Amino acid sequence: MLYMSPTLNQAMTTLHQTGRVSLRGDASTWSSVTRILIIALCVLVGVMSVGGTTVIIFVSVTDPSIGPVPLFALIPGLLAMGGMMTWLVSVARKRSRYSATETDPVILDPNGLTMRGVGPIPWRDFGPAQHKMVQAEHDGGFVRRAVMELSPSGLYNVNERTPFEIREKLSPAVGPFWNRHHRYIYIPGVEGLKTKEVMQLINAGHRLFSGARF
Repeated sequence: MLYMSPTLNQAMTTLHQTGRVSLRGDASTWSSVTRILIIALCVLVGVMSVGGTTVIIFVSVTDPSIGPVPLFALIPGLLAMGGMMTWLVSVARKRSRYSATETDPVILDPNGLTMRGVGPIPWRDFGPAQHKMVQAEHDGGFVRRAVMELSPSGLYNVNERTPFEIREKLSPAVGPFWNRHHRYIYIPGVEGLKTKEVMQLINAGHRLFSGARF
């Protein structure tokens, strides 16, 4: 018999008895990791910029025979670091706007799934919750994420009918810059539940309301 935590058991019971369950949202695992990574990179870039500048100035002052060459070489490096910091700050601001919606209620009912202030997203618009290798949020690599793949109707509704700022709450866009689109809905965080438990709950709702079997 599959073990359920008390919180998941209560949510499942409420869902089956009333046809609706509403839970407080929380930061998802991937979102928390991304936030920590951005902070770490900002600190690293800052330390490298200050440390590199201090070393070069110290060497130039203590050894005049070197001349101004190191100072001129410092300029491209500072410009690169400044560009990197600007990009990191823009990503952090976008993440901040996204994070503000993560505590919004996660609601499952016959109309669909509501999460991060978006919804209800019809059950027919997405498939079962599962772990998949997907394109990383900020580079060309791949990472394992808990997602729900959009169905053909979901791809159309999200990418063609949904405003950009709302799409970004569902998942990061993937693909080349001339064809950025959304293929998945990232599993929302729920207070008191692990990611795998949220996936169990969503899949229970999917079976209950859409008749899907998986």
